[in-house]
Amino acid sequence: MRIKTLLRTSSALPAFPLGVGLVILYYTSDTSRLIAFFPIPYAPLLVERPLEPMYAVTYALVSAAAAWQGARLKESGVWDAPPYRRAWQIIASALAPIVGLGWLMFIVPVGMAFIQSPTLPTLVALPPLLLGMALAVAHALIGFTIGQRVRPLIAVPVLMSVVFVIVSFSQSVEPLYLSHMMGNYAGMLGFGETATLASIAANFLPTAGLGLAVALMWLNARVVFKVGLACVVVAASVFTSYSIAKDWKAFPSVNVATEKVCRGNEPRVCMPEQISGDIGAVRAEMKKTYTMLETYGIIEHPPATVNDQLMYGRFTQKPTESTRYLPLAVAHRDRHLVADVVEDSVRFPCDIPTAGAERTVSFWLSLKLGGNPDYAKVAEQDPYYTREQHEKIMKEVHRVSALPAGKQKTWYRTTTKKACEGRP
Repeated sequence: MRIKTLLRTSSALPAFPLGVGLVILYYTSDTSRLIAFFPIPYAPLLVERPLEPMYAVTYALVSAAAAWQGARLKESGVWDAPPYRRAWQIIASALAPIVGLGWLMFIVPVGMAFIQSPTLPTLVALPPLLLGMALAVAHALIGFTIGQRVRPLIAVPVLMSVVFVIVSFSQSVEPLYLSHMMGNYAGMLGFGETATLASIAANFLPTAGLGLAVALMWLNARVVFKVGLACVVVAASVFTSYSIAKDWKAFPSVNVATEKVCRGNEPRVCMPEQISGDIGAVRAEMKKTYTMLETYGIIEHPPATVNDQLMYGRFTQKPTESTRYLPLAVAHRDRHLVADVVEDSVRFPCDIPTAGAERTVSFWLSLKLGGNPDYAKVAEQDPYYTREQHEKIMKEVHRVSALPAGKQKTWYRTTTKKACEGRP
C-alpha cells in the first residue's frame, strides 16, 4: 500500500488535529513556564519536563485510534480474504501512522523546549523519550487487538478514558510505587540529574509485558498455550517492575554525576563543566569579596572550596567552614554573586537577629563592595519598611563607613552581638 493511501485511510488522520492541539495546549499552558523557570539549559531536563504531561494523553489517543483502526480492518474483511501478506505485516502497516502520531506528540514538545532554551541534546537525556516511544507501540497493539473484538463505539471512548485515568492518576494515588510502573516517567529532574536505567525499566515493563502478551495472542498456536504464555509474561513483567519500584516514594532513583571544573585556591571554585566558561570571572569576583570580608573581620579566612550547588541537583549539601555551596553560575549571570557570598558569610550569634541590625550590616557591606542599597527593593519585600527607617539606617552606614578599618571591625562585632540580645 502506498504511503499516501495508508495515511489517508488511517484513523491517525482524524486524530492528528487533536494530537497537535493537545501538544500546543499542554506546552503553552504549563510546560513553557516550567522551562523558563530553570536558569541554565540542561538537556535531560529539557527532554523530561515536556514529556511529563504528554504521556497519558498520548497513550490514550494512540490506544483509541488503534482500536478504531482495528475495528475498521476487521469490518473490511481483510482476515477473510486470501492471504497475500502475513498478519504481522498487515498489523504493522495499519498501526504505523498511529504510532507515528504518538511519536510526533512526544518529539514536538521536546523540540519546542530546546528551541525555548537552546542547548545541545545528549544521549543521557533520551531515555524518557525512548520510553514513551516504545510504549506508544505497546498501547497501539493493545488498542488494535481490543478493536478487533469490541465494537468501536464502545472500545474507543472506553480505552481513551481508561488509559488516561490509569496513567495520569497513578501520580496522585497510593501506594506510591504505582506512579513508577505506568509508563509516565516523572523524575522531576534537576540540573546534574539523569534518569536511571532502573527507573525507566520499572515504567517500561508492565505495559510492554501486556503488549507482548497481546502480541502472543496473534500467534498461530493452541489457545491454552498462548493464554498460559501470555499470563506468565504479564506476571513476570509486573513483578519485576514492582520489585524495582516498591521502596520508592514520590520520586524514582536518579543519577547525579556532573563533571566539574575547578579553579584556584582559597577559595577553590568548582562549577559544572557545561557552564564553566565564566569560572575565571566568578572566582575573581569571589576572591575580591572574600578579601573585603576578611579585612573587616566578617570572616577569619576564605573557605577552602566553594562549589556550585547546581552540581548536586535536588540534593542540598551541608556546608562546613571549609566547604561552601552557592548557586555560582546563576548568581553570576543575574549579578547577585557578591550579595550571595556576603549573605553566606555574615554570622549572627542567634537565629533571629533584630531586623534593623541585620539590614544595617547588610547595607554597610553592600556599600563597601560598591553597591547602593535601594529603598524600593527593600520595601517590595517588606511593606512595613518606611523611608524614614531607610534614611536612618543609611545615615548610620555612611557614618561607620567613614571610620578606620579597625573601628569598623569593632562596630561589626558590637552590632551583631547587640542584635541578638534577648533573641533566640
